[in-house]
Amino acid sequence: MKKKDLKELHHQNRQELQKLAQKIKEELVKLRMDKHAGRLKNVHLVETKRHDLAIVKTILKEKELGL
Repeated sequence: MKKKDLKELHHQNRQELQKLAQKIKEELVKLRMDKHAGRLKNVHLVETKRHDLAIVKTILKEKELGL
């Protein structure tokens, strides 16, 4: 995720971030299934999506705590 995207994420509200987290989770499930089926060429995408999900969850937690 680019730094410009990170700044945009900080300006989104909690509901938008929760929707984004859910979307990333669904993409991650699909990528994992494709990886195990041998259809995924770039297996590094799984790690990238996990990292993106962690970023979104961190921003959500920061908003909960008021940081």
